[in-house]
This record gives sequence, structure tokens and C-alpha cells, in this order.
Amino acid sequence: MSDDESLDAQLTIEDCADTLIHVQTFLHGELCEEEADAIRQHLMDCEHCLDFYDSEALIAEMVRRCCRTTHGAASSELRLRVTSLHVSIA
Repeated sequence: MSDDESLDAQLTIEDCADTLIHVQTFLHGELCEEEADAIRQHLMDCEHCLDFYDSEALIAEMVRRCCRTTHGAASSELRLRVTSLHVSIA
């Protein structure tokens, strides 16, 4: 593998890691437009990250649906359980 190919592979790995780390903030519209554009571009170019994003988006939507109450918020017990989860990216 040439140095250029090695650098390209490393950039891809770094782009994927950065994308996967920021998926939740992207899903919730909490990134600046420049960062959101970079995530969008990467998702269009990387099937693996797009699959991960789709899974996270589905989970987020299911949680939103399950947490609908008359007040529109999750119970404090559910909120505590969700915020205490730790996810590792393999």
C-alpha cells in the first residue's frame, strides 16, 4: 500500500469515527450548519455509517413515540436509564 493509499484509508477511518461520534447531535439538530453538512456528505459517501445512522434514527423515533405523554416528555425514570447508557463503537 502506498503512502497516499494509507493516508486515504486513515482519513476514511477518522471520518467514520467522527461521524459515528456525532450521530446523535446530528439527529437532534445540535450541530452548526458546517458540521451538519460534513456529516451529511459523509453519510452519502459511506454505506456503513449510513446504516448506523438509519439504526440510530429508528431508535430515536421509537423512543420519541414511546415517551409521548400528556406533557410530551419522558418519565424521569426513563430519562435516567437512557442517559446512563454507554455505547461503544466497534
